Amino acid sequence: MLLESLQLAQISAAYSLVTDAATLQQAIEVRLRDAARRYQKIPIMHFSMHGNADGVQLTSGEFVTWSSLYEQLLPVMRATKGTLLICMSSCVGHAGMRMAMNENAEPVFWALVGNTGAAAWADAAVAFSSFYHLFFKNFNLDICVNSMKLASGDHNFVFHLGEETRLNWQNYLRTQGEQQIQTAVTNPEDGSGRQ
Repeated sequence: MLLESLQLAQISAAYSLVTDAATLQQAIEVRLRDAARRYQKIPIMHFSMHGNADGVQLTSGEFVTWSSLYEQLLPVMRATKGTLLICMSSCVGHAGMRMAMNENAEPVFWALVGNTGAAAWADAAVAFSSFYHLFFKNFNLDICVNSMKLASGDHNFVFHLGEETRLNWQNYLRTQGEQQIQTAVTNPEDGSGRQ
């Protein structure tokens, strides 16, 4: 349905059926590159699959953690230099933001759109049709995501900006480290091994 909606709106799209880890790798490493060359555009990656807070599940039953998906997408993020838009049409797809929660110097995605809860297939299809329709008319990301909520009746669609997510994660880690140091300073061991 989504592919037909994109074609109707004259939005270039390529579809890759992914059923297992091997076809996922081929879709990312070969088919995506071929489509980007053919259309001469920065890709948007749209994933439609089962998901949860820890990652996504393929048709074969294989589970791909967010950190594993990040590793697979890293060459794409490098090539797109932080401009990659990732759309997760899955339950708890917003948890894909974890792919930006790192301390390395590698680029992350520009933005990730997903649902915070259990996304019904029909609601997700309608929501993403609305999202892409407005996105390609150059509406702001927040307006596009709000349209998803209205069109689908599901108000759990959100977006996360990659660099903002990474900075918030790094600040959180720094704050946690500072709190641990402060606790150690204010509660020194009393010699008995207790604090």
